Amino acid sequence: MSALGHSDKLHSVTQYFFLDFDGVVCDSIPECFVSSYRAYRELLLGETVLEIPLRDRNMFYAYRPFIRSGADYLLIQDMIRRGLRVNDQETFDADIARAGQTVMREYDRLFYQVRDTFLANDREFWLDLNSLFPGMKEILSKARGVSGFYILSTKKPLFIREILLHHGIEWNSERILYTAEHSKRAIMESFMKKGDRAVFIDDQLDHLLIARPNPGIDGYLASWGYVKQPWLEQKEIPLIGLDGLKTLVAGFCQAAQPA
Repeated sequence: MSALGHSDKLHSVTQYFFLDFDGVVCDSIPECFVSSYRAYRELLLGETVLEIPLRDRNMFYAYRPFIRSGADYLLIQDMIRRGLRVNDQETFDADIARAGQTVMREYDRLFYQVRDTFLANDREFWLDLNSLFPGMKEILSKARGVSGFYILSTKKPLFIREILLHHGIEWNSERILYTAEHSKRAIMESFMKKGDRAVFIDDQLDHLLIARPNPGIDGYLASWGYVKQPWLEQKEIPLIGLDGLKTLVAGFCQAAQPA
């Protein structure tokens, strides 16, 4: 079901708008691939990286829809090195469990270490790897002064703010919500009082399915993000396209109060 048919109803009752970043606002997959490849191969394995095989990039792009956190990007690199084939979320999650919390925490540390190094030493190169999807600058420029509108992401706020500034968008750091150890649903519910409603846009189906039991959260799967074809064919979570998002955001901003 399209969001467009319900936009007027949603705008009149919705207090919050939560927008995912990677795969919804930002086409960050080139950066995530380069940063995780360098973190895994150079920092973890001690290799000297002179070139990156096309096969590795293609497999990384195919596995990208399953990730939920920065550490998962290094897990993908490990999967590629081991030749593991991943076709569903369950297989991906089983490999997270196999790796264990200690390894995943180290993956997370190394990933962000590389990002910090890029920002310090090769800033423009790193920022240029993070393009915005069409229309996102317009959407965020419209929403940046609107109360209740948040970016909700597994990416740390510093990096989001730097990317947005690179694209000419001033965005208040207080309205960038970082999930850290919490689920996106838990973060949203921490803002919502009884009877409140929220719109939640994400390109990771699992985040939306976890949030679905809360009747106050109207979740939509971004059809332009890093989605698998079966996700686009499922019926549990409605799809939304870029035009639909623009309409939804415009109505929310019109009804909401300035921040």
